[in-house]
Amino acid sequence: MDEVNLTTHSEEETMAFGEWIGAHAVNDLFIALNGDLGTGKTHFVQGLAKGMGINDAVGSPTFMIMNYYEGVLPLKHFDFYRLGDEEDLYNIGWEEYSSGGVTVVEWADVFPALLPPESITVHIERINETMRHISLCWGKGAPESVVKEIIKYVACH
Repeated sequence: MDEVNLTTHSEEETMAFGEWIGAHAVNDLFIALNGDLGTGKTHFVQGLAKGMGINDAVGSPTFMIMNYYEGVLPLKHFDFYRLGDEEDLYNIGWEEYSSGGVTVVEWADVFPALLPPESITVHIERINETMRHISLCWGKGAPESVVKEIIKYVACH
């Protein structure tokens, strides 16, 4: 498992990092996103969507469980926060929606068994009102081209 760390100093920087990843997204990219309430998970996803060329308003799917955004690669944005068990996901078509395009799961640590081995895990921690510590880790199955871009971005910031 490899890991890199980044500190952002504003919502805009967190979104810019997400945008960088979105601009280099590939089919079947799976991002497991973790962090406490208010750490910037949705801002990260807003940047990701922008980088993917998706101009829709992106919000947290907390009450919807999943938001779907059409693009060259579709973006499936899940939120596990309010789910009671894995069965709730299977009832909305988890197996169909969690492959192809780009899948992002907020609160991914709620059901770790559902995360594929090729996941890139992003953990966001609040340092203060504007600063965030972002740690990213991945295993051997993660898309190599995306991992290289993450490493490149972190090295320059």
